[in-house]
Amino acid sequence: MGATIYLVRHGETVWNRTGRLQGQLDAPLTRMGLAQAQAVGHALTGFLSDAPFHLTASPLGRATQSAAIIAETLGHRFEAIRWDDRLKEITLGDRDGYPGWAAMDRDFPEEAARRNADPWNYRHPNGESSQDVQDRVRPVLAELDALGGIHVIVAHGVVNKIWRGLYLGLPPEQTFALDRPQNAFYRLEAGTEARIEVAIPEPVSPGVLSR
Repeated sequence: MGATIYLVRHGETVWNRTGRLQGQLDAPLTRMGLAQAQAVGHALTGFLSDAPFHLTASPLGRATQSAAIIAETLGHRFEAIRWDDRLKEITLGDRDGYPGWAAMDRDFPEEAARRNADPWNYRHPNGESSQDVQDRVRPVLAELDALGGIHVIVAHGVVNKIWRGLYLGLPPEQTFALDRPQNAFYRLEAGTEARIEVAIPEPVSPGVLSR
């Protein structure tokens, strides 16, 4: 494959911390999420050096916020970021914003049974399946492969898992088992992946800053 891809998940959000299901709704980054995005940017400088690269991100707020921090850390103009709707997180449709999986399964047991029977193809009401997400991510990967060069992608937990599974040729059950870290990112190159750990500094609380 012709491109080198650095695949990054957005930083922690308020809803990540509470377990609420975001889908294509949004919540702001926490202080930890801001620190994660900045730390990823600093880590990327060691790999990118002075090489030209493209920065592409999901237009959802949490990815936009993370991409802006990463771009600033890399000295990349915000105006040069490419926004791609195909990188948006999977939508759970009517269930976007639900308090969590346990609550959803309790409130909609029939939906839970159908999802568990075929998790890859199941769609929540007015939502997407994992196959739907793979179908919209596949052409993005093909475009980058044809373009070549170095690309930093800032997207989401499920999207990134499906991207990695597609890149590595994994079946659905192995794709589901992939992690979706916010303290690491992945380099995809020549058909292989490497996990790159990031040291996240402890966020400074506003009270400390005011002293």
